[in-house]
Amino acid sequence: MPLLLLASTPLSAQDHAHDDHESSLGAITVIHAWTRATGQGEDAVVFFEIENAGEPIILNGAEAENAVNAEVVGAVLGVDGAMAYQPIGPFEVPSGEFQFDPNGLGLRLNDLTAELKQGDDFHLHLLFGDGELEISVEVEAADATAHSHAGHSH
Repeated sequence: MPLLLLASTPLSAQDHAHDDHESSLGAITVIHAWTRATGQGEDAVVFFEIENAGEPIILNGAEAENAVNAEVVGAVLGVDGAMAYQPIGPFEVPSGEFQFDPNGLGLRLNDLTAELKQGDDFHLHLLFGDGELEISVEVEAADATAHSHAGHSH
């Protein structure tokens, strides 16, 4: 039986003042969105940090111009030891700080309409409750395990 790894990493308090890496909607702030370089027609999983200064809110999914559709997914460790992502449907983002990371939750873009090349960025619209938040997603190396923080520091 596969193990669903939904215990994503909590974040420590940090000072974030990066306009290109931060987007806000009400009490929600999304920071450092990134994905891996991926070919056209493939899927890509987007990861990011969320700071929720309000009540829990539902992330229903996303819309992207460069993918057929997008969905919230959770990391699954198969019996063969390989990591895969399984759709989980709408996700309640708790109050506080939360991270979508490669070993937990992500937002999968299905059937990309264009190649994602390292160093590129694109816009994605997260669908929260009754609101929509546009974020900028950086494309990292195909084997990246975290956001590189290139060009800025904390």
